[in-house]
Amino acid sequence: MNILIMIVQFLVGLSLLVFIHELGHFLAAKAFGIRVKKFYLFFDTFGKRLFRFHYKGTEFGIGWLPAGGYVRMAGSIATTDDSEPDEDADVPNVNRYDHKPVWQRMIVMSAGIFMNLLFALLVYCGMFLYYGRNQVTVFGKNAIILPGQLGLQAGLQPGDEVTSINADSALYEDELLSTHLMHGNTVLSIVRRQGKERVHMHVAVSPKIMQLVADKGLTQFFSLKAGFQVDSFFTNVDLRRNQAFKKAHIIALNGDSVRSYNDFIIRLKENKQRQLYLTVIHDGKTSTMLAHRDKDGHIGFSLDTKLPLMKPERVTLGQSLSAGTTKVWSTITDNSKGLSQLVSGEVKAKDGLVGPVRIATLFSGQFEAKRFWGLVALLSTALALLNLIPLAPMDGGVMAVLLYEAVTRKLVSRTFWAFFYLAGVVAIMLLSGYVLFNDIRALHQLSS
Repeated sequence: MNILIMIVQFLVGLSLLVFIHELGHFLAAKAFGIRVKKFYLFFDTFGKRLFRFHYKGTEFGIGWLPAGGYVRMAGSIATTDDSEPDEDADVPNVNRYDHKPVWQRMIVMSAGIFMNLLFALLVYCGMFLYYGRNQVTVFGKNAIILPGQLGLQAGLQPGDEVTSINADSALYEDELLSTHLMHGNTVLSIVRRQGKERVHMHVAVSPKIMQLVADKGLTQFFSLKAGFQVDSFFTNVDLRRNQAFKKAHIIALNGDSVRSYNDFIIRLKENKQRQLYLTVIHDGKTSTMLAHRDKDGHIGFSLDTKLPLMKPERVTLGQSLSAGTTKVWSTITDNSKGLSQLVSGEVKAKDGLVGPVRIATLFSGQFEAKRFWGLVALLSTALALLNLIPLAPMDGGVMAVLLYEAVTRKLVSRTFWAFFYLAGVVAIMLLSGYVLFNDIRALHQLSS
């Protein structure tokens, strides 16, 4: 059931993003008087579709192949020097895409990208207004690191104290999952106890490790010491007191992160009728185990009197716009850095390219509005950047040809479009196959 909920969330999110993208093309085309013949969510390959209707000369529908969507405009393929019949010959030139100035066609093709970025901005602003922001309160105040496996590889040690990340000690929780940590060239300023001395040092984390963090989750890198600890809880494997896990730190319950005692209690109530899988960090190692509850549903643990990790803050409309803009821009720059690292070889393609299978797993097995909308906004920005790739049928490929037409002042022929389109489709299919293979392999490695 959890897998089904995860898949449904992914498909709903994907459908919304495709619709928003194609709506941008549609609105821009109508604004310039271009006749739109078809507006489809998903592809009606082989003429098969799930639903369609006609309104004011446009066929709206839902195709059966959930691999994107499209807007078909009259004259969308230029035919200036070919003798082949023009299927849109009955449409007046004033309403044809190929008879519009290059600057108008450029706006039409870039409108989908703009809509995805605008949508991401609106979602982030709405989330900041509704949920507020959690300021990390412990940096510079003995923020104890509990390093996971990737953190240990990066050179962190249990008990290290974080003072700043990339020289910044005033961070919000959402920033920990974006600019400051999710990509390379990250530097942590820490204090490490060596005997009776406190040594200040900087730990530079390689892009390769940070890419693995992006794939496997932040807790595989490090977790901040939470406000309570596990006190020798029972497991279903060993019903004796498990002294090996005394004073370990709970970081997740059934896959959902836990950052405070109150958060833990809420998660317990949400999972009252389910088996409990606790993820803990002990001695720098992350472990997930099936917990055993007594007849009253209790699990043994002890409270800690440390200060809370996060301080909730309400934000104004202006602050939400500023934070949302920063969030969108950081996502763009982060992905640009990731692309440059792929091109330079700092990050291998098998590690840096993430496809739909692994993206789907980012959605929870239980619907959580905040998590869902956060991922949708992130994917909306990623979709905008993906469409900048200069390959047909991506918007970036069409815009590249438009730039050529602007320079030469000549429309390209149908023959050129056919070969350019075919080359792009083949390249994208090969890349998609490679990414899908990597997704399946990565999931297999995680499950083994």
